[in-house]
Amino acid sequence: MSIFESMWEDKFFLYRIGIVLICIITTFILLQNVTGTHNTQILQSLSNFPKQLGPWTLQNTRESGSEVINLLGVNDYIDYTYQNNKGNQINFYVGFYESVGTGGGYHSPKNCLPGGGWGIDTTKNIKITPNKKLKTQVNATEMIIRNGNQYQVVFYWYQNRGRIIASEYWEKIYLVLDALIMKRRDGSFVRLMAQAPQGNIKKAETLLKNFAQLAMPQLDNYLPGKNSIRK
Repeated sequence: MSIFESMWEDKFFLYRIGIVLICIITTFILLQNVTGTHNTQILQSLSNFPKQLGPWTLQNTRESGSEVINLLGVNDYIDYTYQNNKGNQINFYVGFYESVGTGGGYHSPKNCLPGGGWGIDTTKNIKITPNKKLKTQVNATEMIIRNGNQYQVVFYWYQNRGRIIASEYWEKIYLVLDALIMKRRDGSFVRLMAQAPQGNIKKAETLLKNFAQLAMPQLDNYLPGKNSIRK
């Protein structure tokens, strides 16, 4: 690589970092000036989420300690592990916040998952079809994480106020707009994880997509939508 190319890549990287910092600072300032927002309750407790989703059966649940709950500021959550009849397992986490940024907020998996030897190999947007009849598609984010020769595939999205959002940055933009217009700051973070034995990424992706197609419509019965009543 030439010196010119290296300088250009460095400048492009700094440009992207600058844009991100501007977005974060602008979001922070706008949110501090938003007044009169209301907490929005969950429609029903996530603990009632179906224990059976198609071929997937709940195998075990995980409960975080009070210190973790207080740190996250989450108002309701589930951390379930499902298994199908072939022995494949998927970890399913949903965290709901009545008011993002006041009592608690999201922790991006891009920052939380790396550690303990695990690192992010790739990140990309994917399409999921939660309504097969209408053939509508929504965006989610996929991460492939690796620890030596072990791989896991992660899907995540934000299911907030009637939207499914893949990008952390767009989530922040919508949070500001909805705080201003709807007077709401509630939101939910959804994450799926599956192991990829022998590096079989395609199989893990297929399992996660199939599970996501079942879970997304069900979550509408729990997470507040566009017209949900505030408290």
